[in-house]
Amino acid sequence: MQFTLGKLIKRGESSSFYRLLNMKIEEVRDNYARLSIEIEEKHIQFQGAVHGGVMASLADSAAAWAIYGSNNLKGTPVTLEMKINFLKSVKSGKLIAEARNVHKGSRIFVSDIDVKDEKGDLIAKSLVTYYLLKETERQKRH
Repeated sequence: MQFTLGKLIKRGESSSFYRLLNMKIEEVRDNYARLSIEIEEKHIQFQGAVHGGVMASLADSAAAWAIYGSNNLKGTPVTLEMKINFLKSVKSGKLIAEARNVHKGSRIFVSDIDVKDEKGDLIAKSLVTYYLLKETERQKRH
């Protein structure tokens, strides 16, 4: 099945995981993506702040969409490695992840991601390495 970027975004936002986290894809363009989550009670861990896994999922997803926006949909990005620094806790409001590709190879992409709160304060910083899985490789795996 051939997808346009718009159709792929609709498919992404309607996925069970994105709906679970209430993750929204706000912008996707060449080497850049911005995603957000309105913080709800389900995102809060037992100490009263947003769970780090929520922020990591947002950062990872933003990076993947920055790749989708720059590779003409010629493959599927799969995460090889992720590093994230949690810099500040947040308890309410909105989280916004902005991803920028800092390396774009034929198979390897590296994305730099800032996760900020709605005031623009840096909450987390992430660096993610992706492998671009070509369609023939993806078909072999399934």
